[in-house]
Amino acid sequence: MDSEDTVTVRCTGVAARAVEAEMPAEFWPTIEEQLAGFVAVGPPNSAENAWSVALSVKTDKTRPTGAHYGDYDDTLIWREIDGERRVVRLAADASSPYTSIHVVRNIRTLLRLDVAQYDASALFLHAGMFAWRGHGVAVVGNKRSGKTSTVLAAAAAGADFVSNDDLSLHRGPGGLVGQGWPRSVSVRLDTLGPLGLTLPADITHPANRHRTDARLLMPQEISRMTRCRIVPAAPLKAVLFPSFTGDEKCTLRRLDEEETAERLLANLLTPPVKDDDLSARFAPPPEEQLADRVRHLAAVVPAFSLHQSLTALGLRAELAGVLDRVVTAP
Repeated sequence: MDSEDTVTVRCTGVAARAVEAEMPAEFWPTIEEQLAGFVAVGPPNSAENAWSVALSVKTDKTRPTGAHYGDYDDTLIWREIDGERRVVRLAADASSPYTSIHVVRNIRTLLRLDVAQYDASALFLHAGMFAWRGHGVAVVGNKRSGKTSTVLAAAAAGADFVSNDDLSLHRGPGGLVGQGWPRSVSVRLDTLGPLGLTLPADITHPANRHRTDARLLMPQEISRMTRCRIVPAAPLKAVLFPSFTGDEKCTLRRLDEEETAERLLANLLTPPVKDDDLSARFAPPPEEQLADRVRHLAAVVPAFSLHQSLTALGLRAELAGVLDRVVTAP
């Protein structure tokens, strides 16, 4: 703590990449809770070329410098990027309910971009992950493919929650490891009934006031809803590509390397964040390097297509049997 009113911390992600963050002390407990497990926090110790996020809170009516930041008019946050000093400055109106969320978003964005540039094994996928009996299962797919429903159903059936979106894969001592990131999960309301789930009380994301057909849940709220544990990372054992079917059957099909690689390439996140202003300040790996990493993944990890209905996903004993087959496949 630099002073009575300000907290400065070092946020460390995978591959020991770090971002410093400075904020008024009153915001730190909420930010720390949202980072917990996914990002290690320690005393400031800037590495060479490390970026930082600096938050200030305005209480008067003057307009801050920088561009309005966030998806909604009531966000009341402005952002200014100082590329020369490697600082992202956030100015928040004192009445903004989004302040902590957007500090975490910028920390996550900078860490992901930094890891993508410097970790020679990193792959960023439009994917979630759960850990079934200690084995990480990546659930890869675009919107409306059933990715979130599959992750939630597995969590309700006894799996640990790692990530719902923006999964990254990295080389570990025993093989590839899937890493989750601190972010909210968009849950469609029409999926809850068939999955046998109900929203937890007191969900906190302020953007829910703008949503009618879905809600944003923080990982801790996912844990309460499904009664699962949250684990920030898991060794990758298998890859699932879900899709919905009109009947009640749940069909699992093993994919060959070529089809697996093709589907993975279609779900690569390049760049790994939806932030053009910050992405432009980092050097992404060449596409051929990413393709080589995808081909390696397809060669060493079994992959399956999973055709399912929402009702079938809600049958937890049957889903558990399918997941047992997935994690025991040679």
